[in-house]
Amino acid sequence: MIDPEAQEAASRAQWADIAAQGPLPERAMIDLHFTAGPGADSTEFMGWLEDRGYDVEHYPADEDEEEVIEVQTEPVALTLDRVLAEERACSEAAARYGFVPSGWGFIGT
Repeated sequence: MIDPEAQEAASRAQWADIAAQGPLPERAMIDLHFTAGPGADSTEFMGWLEDRGYDVEHYPADEDEEEVIEVQTEPVALTLDRVLAEERACSEAAARYGFVPSGWGFIGT
């Protein structure tokens, strides 16, 4: 189980590192990644995400890589608060379906 406070602290630090590199776009698609844990249910997790309007890509496990679900928001105002809110909502659902957050980024629009 992920510690939500530690996850938020890590995301705040990542945001600060990214922001220090130069100006951020005003709008972007927030990109979240989740890795399957034991007994993960990718079908149910993807259904939950799609029902809420996220774009979802599924990368099944193979001999070299773990199973990953990549999630993108529609283009939104890019703020730290928005990143944290999207990450929190999706991470809470991910935990119910056996997935753990494994990173985030954004794609400027």
